[in-house]
Amino acid sequence: MNILLLCEWESSEVGIQIRNAVQDILEQEGHHVQMIILNSKELKPCVACLGCWLKTPGQCLITDDEANNIAFQQINANAIMLISKITYGGFSADIKAFLDRSLQNIMPYLVNYKGEIHHPMRYKRFPIWIVVGYGNVSNAEKRTFTILAERNALNMRPAKHLAVTVDSNDELVKEAGNILKALEVGV
Repeated sequence: MNILLLCEWESSEVGIQIRNAVQDILEQEGHHVQMIILNSKELKPCVACLGCWLKTPGQCLITDDEANNIAFQQINANAIMLISKITYGGFSADIKAFLDRSLQNIMPYLVNYKGEIHHPMRYKRFPIWIVVGYGNVSNAEKRTFTILAERNALNMRPAKHLAVTVDSNDELVKEAGNILKALEVGV
């Protein structure tokens, strides 16, 4: 399985350990992993011009960074994994910048989906969506993070999604079975 692993530009020892452990776990199971370390200083922020919806459907008008290339890789992967430090219950700045620039992968219209109003899918399928949040944060922040990741999945509508939170690399190893199960075809 081709997995796109998106991580924030994180210099903490815990963040580096977790992203390396995720990559090792996936590769040991025979998955092809492409890791991209996002840097919100290089990935320009979304300017909310809606050009990716109206002027160049499916492509951001900002072309002097890697957002369009990453969005293309995202749609063509079998699974996408986001690894983010939990920041006040939300994503890190780097992951948030990527998510904002991923707007091009959904349609501008609104439809009723599971009794709620959401944007329809631009493409016939979206890769499996797995989010790993980490950090020594409160249980309330972990719950908020998990809910946020699941709400993002509702907009993208992958066949399967999973959100987990961990405090350390040791906890990640305990969650590895859940992550690998989410990647199993047909589960």
